[in-house]
Amino acid sequence: MKIIITESKLEKAAINWLNKNYGDLEPYETEKYPEYIFYQQGKEVIFDYNKENGFVTVNYNEIWSFFKSFFGMEYEQIQALTKVWVEERYNLRVTTTKSIFTGHFHRWRNVTI
Repeated sequence: MKIIITESKLEKAAINWLNKNYGDLEPYETEKYPEYIFYQQGKEVIFDYNKENGFVTVNYNEIWSFFKSFFGMEYEQIQALTKVWVEERYNLRVTTTKSIFTGHFHRWRNVTI
């Protein structure tokens, strides 16, 4: 049996999942990287926001791969979804989102102030 989910229901389910799991991230800024705002859960950076160009880099292992494997979403769908979520939940002006493997975020570990 195949279950068909409309695009709007899929987006709503994905946004609900994001809010439940990552809806209360605290923003952190540092003198070392003044152009960024980091949003962490524990020691893991979930996404960073570049204040200069509005780019958001989303943690692949924590978010992007989940939508790819669990929801079967394509890159462009995840990109649009994470853009909407960050704008609505964190009230940021986002030009685009992209994913990057966790390795990128290792340099951001413990950037909290």
